[in-house]
Amino acid sequence: MKPVVVLLPGFNGHPRQPLLVRVAAAIGGEAAFPGLPGGRPSPGFERELAQLRRAVPRRRSVILVGRSFGGRVALRYAATYPVDGVVLLGFPIRPPGTRRPDDERALREAKVPVLIVQGSVDEKGPLRVLRPLIEKNRRVRLEVLDGAGHSFGRHEARAIELTAAFVAGLASGSGRRSLVRRRA
Repeated sequence: MKPVVVLLPGFNGHPRQPLLVRVAAAIGGEAAFPGLPGGRPSPGFERELAQLRRAVPRRRSVILVGRSFGGRVALRYAATYPVDGVVLLGFPIRPPGTRRPDDERALREAKVPVLIVQGSVDEKGPLRVLRPLIEKNRRVRLEVLDGAGHSFGRHEARAIELTAAFVAGLASGSGRRSLVRRRA
């Protein structure tokens, strides 16, 4: 049985953000768009994680795809609950003037396959911060879109293609083995 792909929007975003709808179409199969509570994030993402916990199908294989803030929630969820993998589309690891030690720890300690699709000029997730955090975790794969910012722009099709290929690999069982191949 193919996994259910659960897609999480960026901060205060509509559950069916256009990028996520296009990702779901490229992946095919069953997709869920549970959305996230609006407003300021709750301490420790308690509200966000509770909503996601209610939305994730039980006794099913699940892959989480998070756009920006949705990726922060997805990564925290995967640290506690069973998922087959996580895709982070534009991970806002450390915007200017902001430290996010819990997000950094979650990346360093990820126990499931993780794909990060990041723009080379993403001001919210600078590569100089991301690369050292993941270099020792072979479960995390970084794909860099040269010239793309946080919103991907004209590079969006490539982000979708990378996401679909990663999810297909996880669904077939080959995705776990392909993590040793690191690019970027």
